[in-house]
Amino acid sequence: MSDQFKTVMKGEPLPPRGFTPFQFSSRKIQVQTTQLGGLIPDNPVSSLLNEATTWYEMWINPEKVTLARAFQYKQQHTAGSIVTYHYRPNTIQMSVSGVVGWIALNPQESDPSIFNLLSTTASRTSQKNSPRVFMKRLREVAEDPMYFVGTDGIEHYNVKYIKIYTKQYPSGVICEGYFNKFDVPESGEDAQTINYSFEFTVESLKPITLLQKVIGMYGGTTGSLVGGSIRSIPGF
Repeated sequence: MSDQFKTVMKGEPLPPRGFTPFQFSSRKIQVQTTQLGGLIPDNPVSSLLNEATTWYEMWINPEKVTLARAFQYKQQHTAGSIVTYHYRPNTIQMSVSGVVGWIALNPQESDPSIFNLLSTTASRTSQKNSPRVFMKRLREVAEDPMYFVGTDGIEHYNVKYIKIYTKQYPSGVICEGYFNKFDVPESGEDAQTINYSFEFTVESLKPITLLQKVIGMYGGTTGSLVGGSIRSIPGF
């Protein structure tokens, strides 16, 4: 068959270690971890450390992710016509649901990633994950108040972050916003797994930068110039 009749479907290659896990964090976690509660201003170094140490991975990626946006308008009926007033779209509403595996599974051993500056002296706490640990962390982030007072005495907006990779966004996006609902239903039908679901209002949707991909545990930048250069640094 001639090449002109052939269709080649080629997508982005998968990361070398499988599907990229979803991650979550919050502004409070980042400020308290790398900025000493706000005493140190945000800077490139703190941003680098944030990406390396303040993101928690989901134990298993959600089964279903729905992004929905309502469009605001108002209709007014007159004697001879219908007048429609259009407004800017509403915020994106994200619905997530999934099942976490065997609840009796203990946290796995630490798997230090590149940029883990403390990996030679201590295990990485954020890498000690399990179904129970994941659910506890996610619930704590969801229930954490939306405002907090830092060590600097200033009140900060505690925006929540969820980093997702979907068919719609294969390269990943960071959803910034807040939780509306968080459910963990339990029943006797399956005593070995945990179901969960939550609703999240997305105030901002940002693409994942190259730096954030390189730092991620499953960033999928193997073979790239930047990733190869960083992995060649002793201790990383």
